[in-house]
Amino acid sequence: MRGIKRFITLLLFGMLTVAIVACGNTPLEETPTGDNVGSFGTYDNLKEYLSQYFDESSDGYYRTGDMWLEAEVANDALDGAPTQEDSSGQRDYSKTNNQVEGVMESDRILTDGYKIYIVSGNQFFIVDADTLNIDYTFQFIEDNTDVYTYGYLDDMYLYDNKIVLTSYVYSYYEVEREDCEIITSGEYTGSTEEGDETIITEEDPDYDSDLGVYYNPCIYYEYTYGTKVIVLDVEDSSDVTITRELYFDSAYLVNTRMINEQLYLILDNYMIRWGYTEEFFVPRYSDSAGSGELENLGADRIFFMPSDTESFGYLVLASFDVTKDEEVNVKAYLGNTWQMYMSLNNLYTVINKWSYNEETQRYDYFTYIVRFEIENDELVYKATGQIEGSPLNQFSMDEYDGVFRIATTGYSYLESETDFWSWEIDNYLFCLDATSEGEMTRLSMLTGLGKPGERIYSVRFAETYAYVVTFEQIDPLYKIDISDPENPEVVGELEEEGVSDYLHIITDDLMLGIGREADNTGEWTRFTGVKVALYDTTGDTPEQIGYYKVDGEYSYTNVMWDHKAFVYFTPEGEDFTYVAIPVYEYFEDYWGYSQSLYVFKVDHEGTLEFLTNLTHLNQEDNSYSYYDSIERAVMIENYIYTVSYSQIKMFDIDSDFAEINSQTLNPDYYNIWGYPEMTDEEVDTAD
Repeated sequence: MRGIKRFITLLLFGMLTVAIVACGNTPLEETPTGDNVGSFGTYDNLKEYLSQYFDESSDGYYRTGDMWLEAEVANDALDGAPTQEDSSGQRDYSKTNNQVEGVMESDRILTDGYKIYIVSGNQFFIVDADTLNIDYTFQFIEDNTDVYTYGYLDDMYLYDNKIVLTSYVYSYYEVEREDCEIITSGEYTGSTEEGDETIITEEDPDYDSDLGVYYNPCIYYEYTYGTKVIVLDVEDSSDVTITRELYFDSAYLVNTRMINEQLYLILDNYMIRWGYTEEFFVPRYSDSAGSGELENLGADRIFFMPSDTESFGYLVLASFDVTKDEEVNVKAYLGNTWQMYMSLNNLYTVINKWSYNEETQRYDYFTYIVRFEIENDELVYKATGQIEGSPLNQFSMDEYDGVFRIATTGYSYLESETDFWSWEIDNYLFCLDATSEGEMTRLSMLTGLGKPGERIYSVRFAETYAYVVTFEQIDPLYKIDISDPENPEVVGELEEEGVSDYLHIITDDLMLGIGREADNTGEWTRFTGVKVALYDTTGDTPEQIGYYKVDGEYSYTNVMWDHKAFVYFTPEGEDFTYVAIPVYEYFEDYWGYSQSLYVFKVDHEGTLEFLTNLTHLNQEDNSYSYYDSIERAVMIENYIYTVSYSQIKMFDIDSDFAEINSQTLNPDYYNIWGYPEMTDEEVDTAD
């Protein structure tokens, strides 16, 4: 049965299995046993703890052994608002779509009203908002004879004339095999024995006829990867300088947040999961504010916790002031995370797990929540909680007035002799104490949301109310009163066709839903286009008062999963809000395709008006390229700027959205695709 449990867990969720984490400020004298919590204190303690769960293999690495550790949740606590863009300018402009006021989120297009900052592929641009001239370009590629490094820029922050770039870095370098002999001519002389490092071959060392590539059998490549953070001083766009660099080896960036000048990084490091060795088992990082060299994280900054042996990894939390040269604060916890939510007071990480009940023969899905409180700009462990189900995304979580609220969908799987699986779906809303230490005290659990078979598709919290959308064939939009967190109550329910995948609060009385329209006639539910709906939320039951549909069975908007693609702008002193969303349209034959930015005007009196759709595509023949798809937009005064991989365009809102200017960002796109045709001089310039 243990083998079946491990197989199901790995098959369905891989590295998303649970790890409960905790930490302490002072190293504990006791050695970790797997059922207690604290700092390892020494590398020997850490190594001893890890080695008991790994078996050495023939290649010198360790693989997880057969032990299956059933650990209980540990409840012992051992650890003791400006906008993102510079608001000092006089111009009015749109801001990043942040979930929590005062807690900034990264984005790929930002502005201060005068400059537009763009992350595109592995390049960063500073563009003048008036002329669209490119003032500065940063490209993350390092190539020398020994090591090739490629960086993919992820997102950025703008604060106090500082741009903070986050990126994924990959490097590889050649390594010569020892005692490798190449026979390029003559008769084949023998073969290698198992374990013998000598490689003898009669093949041409420069060409592989099967693969059609050149190679050298005496050369292999070593690869490294990690997360890099670069801080740029952009006060003078003609003289941009790098002021800070940090690197986290073998770590993937889960997410980031920024409060004032303090940046918080949440990373997963699976180094021990994929290759634990006697020498390589400690998270490593470098900081130019320190030595600048790659160094091991101190053992007193690494913490253990109850866990199972299928989820070994490190949850790395780091924070630093982007305006100062003080060294980064780094901690690592033997665990990992999947999603997170951050308020002005706390960071919450969530981890999913399946459990098996021998008596009922059911697999149940539940979530661990770990609360870290912000103390002196440092994340300090405070409490752990456990709830049924799993949250959809960050908008499924919220903190208000000392209470943590989270909406989840729970799946319960039953082994069946007739069917491979049968399952039940339940939807929940939980309220937990956000101030209790050790254990996050459960205040209430609301069940019964949705009809049988429906799961949660979107959630939005608005202080004392929660709006939850469930869907399978019909979209019930629930309004839930959570003013009394011990007694939440559904006060209204609106049923309509289609589903809202993202909800956005426009005013205290208006909410916008972005999603998909659906046709429920027949046996199956079929999506028929992109739906934009405006709701009046003043009463107990939300009322739809505005509606717009973009036709196309396969049409969609990436706002469904990426809320940063949703642009909104309320000009100063006005009683309306501009809203823009990218839309990908498929026509009847599926091959007919278009992509554009749809722009709407939401009057605060309660009307939704479609204004226009802007595109970077060739309108005459409707030709399409992924690189011309509008990914982001920003608004400054009465202008809207649209950004794709290939270019940026400027439109005048007051002149019926007339195109004013454009600028190519990545000319190599045209070189790659050959459209439009380029002259030899243009090709050389692109190269």
